[in-house]
Amino acid sequence: MTVVDCDECSGLGFLVRRCFCTAGGDRLVVDGNEHRDEAYTDCQVCGGDGSVAQACHRCGRGGRRRAQVVLTVVNLDTGAAASRRLVPGGALPPVDDERVWRARPVVAELAGPVGVRGLRPRWGGRELDDPLGWLPKTWRPDLPERQRLAMEAAALVRQDFDPWLVYVGRGTELPPPADPGRELARLCGLADLLHLDLVVDARRRHNWLTWQIRYELPGSPVPDDDQVIGSVDLASVAAATTVVSAMRGLDERGRQAPAYTVRPVPAVDPPHAVDLDRLSRTILADLAHDAPGAQAIWRDGRWWYTALRPAGSVEKLYERDTGQIARYVRETVRRNTEPPDPAWWGEPIGQRPCPDCRPGTRLRRCHCRIGTPGPDPQCPHCSGAGFAPSGLACYTCCDGGRIPAALTVTVTDLRRVSHETWRPEPKEPAPVIGHQPNGTPVHQLGGHWRLARHAGTFGVRPADLTRLDEDQPVDQDLLDGTVTVFDPAVEPARQHVEQIGGGLPGSRLFVLAAAPDAPPLTDLLRLAHALDLTAVLTYCDHRLDAGDPTKIQGERWDVRLLARDAEVRAELPFCASVELAVARCVEYLDVHLLAAVPRDPELPVPAPQAAPSPPVPDPTDLLRRVGLHYAGQPVVASFDRTGCRLWLAERGLVQPLAWAATLDDAVSALRL
Repeated sequence: MTVVDCDECSGLGFLVRRCFCTAGGDRLVVDGNEHRDEAYTDCQVCGGDGSVAQACHRCGRGGRRRAQVVLTVVNLDTGAAASRRLVPGGALPPVDDERVWRARPVVAELAGPVGVRGLRPRWGGRELDDPLGWLPKTWRPDLPERQRLAMEAAALVRQDFDPWLVYVGRGTELPPPADPGRELARLCGLADLLHLDLVVDARRRHNWLTWQIRYELPGSPVPDDDQVIGSVDLASVAAATTVVSAMRGLDERGRQAPAYTVRPVPAVDPPHAVDLDRLSRTILADLAHDAPGAQAIWRDGRWWYTALRPAGSVEKLYERDTGQIARYVRETVRRNTEPPDPAWWGEPIGQRPCPDCRPGTRLRRCHCRIGTPGPDPQCPHCSGAGFAPSGLACYTCCDGGRIPAALTVTVTDLRRVSHETWRPEPKEPAPVIGHQPNGTPVHQLGGHWRLARHAGTFGVRPADLTRLDEDQPVDQDLLDGTVTVFDPAVEPARQHVEQIGGGLPGSRLFVLAAAPDAPPLTDLLRLAHALDLTAVLTYCDHRLDAGDPTKIQGERWDVRLLARDAEVRAELPFCASVELAVARCVEYLDVHLLAAVPRDPELPVPAPQAAPSPPVPDPTDLLRRVGLHYAGQPVVASFDRTGCRLWLAERGLVQPLAWAATLDDAVSALRL
């Protein structure tokens, strides 16, 4: 294994760099986009010196770095795994025209012996064209050995931030790639179903165009160029855009959208496929006159086209650690023509100004006002004003500045949909069903306020209800219609609506009623076995807290992967279902794998090899049996190549319960 001196700090473990204050120069208010290379006299970081010493983050202050990259291919059907270690002077893959090593030839070589015929893209963020190293233009295979090895080591060292690339596949071929036109048509149909706009946005970026497809609420301002990130090819964007990715960021984009109720409109048959060539030609025609961008908007079952034009500039100020104020000026754009108002708009939803912030400023309600009738005159943060500057968004309105009087709830399984308006009525019954530890009463609203009732309508569990625009589970208060009333003068239903709708775009709540799109837990356990890692499952049964609105209900799960010799710690499980826990683990698989790589550069990157192994039985039923016996306490089970271990979490520590070859044997040893 080759270990070389860190090229960032020359092996010292620390480096001296120019202070960030030198970018703006010796001024209090600086242009955030300029560079003057002049120290700020009153800098709070360097004291005006212009240079600072800091630990080297690339080598972790060790001064040495590992010149090594490992690729692993795993077959989920058989549990077989094969790895290849790339080191200077070893059997390295061929370079492409850009002098870059790519993963594709290595993955193809490893896939054959383990029987992988199709890679599964959901497992991590790996792509076949991932770069493994960049070689300088002076590199040639016929260079003197010492010079060639030094260049190869430098190229591999620059990849040490992600040295273990794992590709997961099966013995079957992948289905044919999706048709971009059909995928875009499906997104159009969902836009009509959810009563949203689907926007195809093209922006000029120097000498090329950037395309993005997203959902928006009618009346939302056009995002800045920095928020439109996509590809230069419309077909690839249409094929890669999912419902979740198109919804992501809707809360921020729709923060200033007008709030309306949803009224029923005649259903519109969605298109079978979208002609992407015709769509792109129409959008490009709007860009012919040097417009900064153009859009196609799907609303009410048809496309509306418009160019974008400049709409002035916005100045934003940010405080730097140096004590300076950075000034950024961003150009804004707006649509040349707006489509007609959507047919599904009902009546406007009344709103009142947020009492806990001042829109357009950083002033937020000071903490000295919490639980008191007024601000503290001696408060060091607000000096009795009741408002203090903060870098965080307002926790009441998420910087929207408005509190709605009603809420539109949209529940869907992406095939069917339910729209309903939550509007508080005066004197609405809401009995007290519990109290918080400080004595604050907890009320429960009527059945029509309880989101859990939609689970039966769509054939899912309440634990499967998630926020469609945030990809987060619906919280317990929304499921059960419970609300903690801090102000006796405010009726529970009104407070419930205001707490929920304060940060929602257009006062709309989007809920997905579908089971998590996750592989079986047994696949994750087989992957851990093939990679010689430890799969750690944490389960907690909260049946002892049933009926207490201030405590967690049901069950909670957590799934993670660790290095085989890593310490198992007590983790509080937060996922309401094992499927959701597996989905989270698969989504962050690359992070788990990086944590399993030894930090010491003298130790090699894992390069597991595994022969086919028998299927792994599903452990959830046995783990539930143990959790039932220890209700209220997290039970931890770890699985690796040596067997299974059981722990009980107590006061932040884990106490061993049993150790056996299988979970069945470990549970039997407990004699529950």
